[in-house]
Amino acid sequence: MKKIALAAALFATSLLFTAQPASTQNPSTVVSGIQKKYASINDLSSPFTQVTRIKDLDEKIASSGKVWFKKPGMMKWQYEEPWKDTIVSDGKKVWYFDSRENQVTEMEIESVWADSLGSYTIISILEDLDRLFDVRPGAGSADERGNVLLDLKQKNREQSKQVTIAVDPKTYMLREIIIGDVFGNTTVIKLGAAEVNLGIADLFFSFKKPKGARMEAFP
Repeated sequence: MKKIALAAALFATSLLFTAQPASTQNPSTVVSGIQKKYASINDLSSPFTQVTRIKDLDEKIASSGKVWFKKPGMMKWQYEEPWKDTIVSDGKKVWYFDSRENQVTEMEIESVWADSLGSYTIISILEDLDRLFDVRPGAGSADERGNVLLDLKQKNREQSKQVTIAVDPKTYMLREIIIGDVFGNTTVIKLGAAEVNLGIADLFFSFKKPKGARMEAFP
């Protein structure tokens, strides 16, 4: 179950405006606004919540923490609740620290993403959205908070998961990532108030093994 939640977070990272009201904006207008917004962003940090629902077990896994991204492919997910797990990538490798097992799993980017998005994080994907994805209005076009919903399908590749993003129509900032699979499991990642262009150093995305932690290479 933890692996499902981890996979969702990794997938989401390989994907993350004054404007008209959401109901009057067509997808191409929204996509253009998103790309212009994220082209101006080099790094970003935000609090997040993540809820994964396992359909067959009728179980919900909730977690929260803070995330940082830097172009082109660096990221750090620091979970605070319910466990202090960490996912870090320097753009070449990914490290996952499981705090309960006191174990670090090291993965090559290519083994995590078996597609062309391995060198991207959310902010670089959103800058290049219409080249990487076919974008269509999501169900209902807007959520209960007025965020614009867009369904993403990666171009020229099979995609086993359904991905929807929710975007603030006034700022064009990403608010939610909704991921579903063929088994009916869903993960919703909600981003809080973001801070952008902080000048985060590359060194921040290097990984230091916690004392006593076991290392394991991803097969």
